[in-house]
Amino acid sequence: MFGMSDPNQTLSQMIRYFEEQRYEMVEVMSSEFTAMLLSQKGRDAATQTLLVKGLRILTEVLSQRKKHNLAIKAASVLQRERKKLEKILLQSAPQLLQKITPLEEDLMRIGDVYAACGKSRKAVKFFLRAHKIKPGNIVAMLSVCQSEGHATKRSKTLAKDTEIAGPVILENGQYWLKPEGNRAVQIDPVLSVLESCAHGYPECVEQSRRIRQECSDISEGITAANVRLQSAMDTLKPKHDYYEYS
Repeated sequence: MFGMSDPNQTLSQMIRYFEEQRYEMVEVMSSEFTAMLLSQKGRDAATQTLLVKGLRILTEVLSQRKKHNLAIKAASVLQRERKKLEKILLQSAPQLLQKITPLEEDLMRIGDVYAACGKSRKAVKFFLRAHKIKPGNIVAMLSVCQSEGHATKRSKTLAKDTEIAGPVILENGQYWLKPEGNRAVQIDPVLSVLESCAHGYPECVEQSRRIRQECSDISEGITAANVRLQSAMDTLKPKHDYYEYS
């Protein structure tokens, strides 16, 4: 059974295969891996952690392979077993709770599963929960807007999150918004929502213009590719010439 005698090694192998897009193999491995761990009674924190990680992979690979009903089922088990993991850690090692995958990431993952099979209303519930946990989460609110369509009133919230995120950054040839404490997002899908907002909210218009202007300023060399980084570097520069007082 794919070397299941060493679950950590098996998990690493599944992750590698997933990155290599060997999805059929990953599905077989993750199905057997999670079934084996689920059959074990009285799992400790380490085993429960491995199970939750395996369920994440199984959920994603089933969704990738468009096996939507199975993906939804796996996502449901992921929710249940994650709660068990949190309970185990709370009782045995509460200091480790901060080290597990943030809840909002799993909520986004599950929301993506529902979105992929066309269950938009269900997907939105998970995206909104993720956004509530981490306000300013552009990725979560962008997913909400994409699920509800451009007529959604939540585009105003996306505009607010975009404003809070700060200046546009050029990195590896692409323009990004990088909100503090949240995932970075490439600007194109954000602009698509802001500029296609059926209600024409002024907040959306203002932020889309701001983003495009900052992209233009970066491309013309008027501003730095990463204003935050440049500002941090400037603060490290000595304010006076070393030889000024010699």
